[in-house]
Amino acid sequence: MKQLIVLCAILFALAFQAQASTLQTAQGRVIFSEGGYHLVTGDQSIQLSGLSHSQLRHYEDLTVKIAGERNENSMEIYKVFLKTKQGYETSYDWDLVNQDLYLD
Repeated sequence: MKQLIVLCAILFALAFQAQASTLQTAQGRVIFSEGGYHLVTGDQSIQLSGLSHSQLRHYEDLTVKIAGERNENSMEIYKVFLKTKQGYETSYDWDLVNQDLYLD
C-alpha cells in the first residue's frame, strides 16, 4: 500500500512537471494595436489573451515578462511580472486568482 501511494505521488509530480514545462516566457512592452493588446519583443508582436482589456490596460506602455501558453502568434497569460527599479515583481498570477475563485 505504501509503495502504491509513493508511485501515485511520483506520477502526479511527473504529470505536473510535464504540464508546467509547456509554459513559456516572453519579455517586452505591452501595446494596444488593431483592437487588441500585444507584447512587442524586438521585431515580434504577440497577441495577448487570458486577461480582459481593462486588466491589460494597466500594463499598457510598460515593460513586462509574461509566462503562459504560446501559440504561433498569441500567448495565453498565466503570470505577469512588472519591471521595476529593483527587478521584476509578480503583478498577476492565475494560480492565485484561481485559488481565490474556488476557495471553499
